[in-house]
Amino acid sequence: MEFFITESRRKQTGGSCFFEFQRGQKEKEYESVFWLEDSLLLHMDIVDEIELYKIVPNFNYYYITIIDKEKWEVIQQNAEKAGGKAMKVIHEVSAWVEENFKEFDYFVIVGI
Repeated sequence: MEFFITESRRKQTGGSCFFEFQRGQKEKEYESVFWLEDSLLLHMDIVDEIELYKIVPNFNYYYITIIDKEKWEVIQQNAEKAGGKAMKVIHEVSAWVEENFKEFDYFVIVGI
């Protein structure tokens, strides 16, 4: 992957300036947990560079943003409009998102 890293890679770097893309949970109410092994992580610098807050509706930089299938469609459309690196980042995470939606109704972006 070009933009995202795994949790095991983040541990090696010792960094914490990452936004964590977490799979959904079985419970109706999201329970705050962090640095899950099956998460994908996107560095804060990339988030800022592509202005993710313009692509993700109701993006919360410092807390959680829950993304359901409808919101994911909007994100994809917004990334297409933005083009460039934003489009590449969203495209890179697409397969992970589609796998997640086979089991869960949402995924979560955990802010810093």
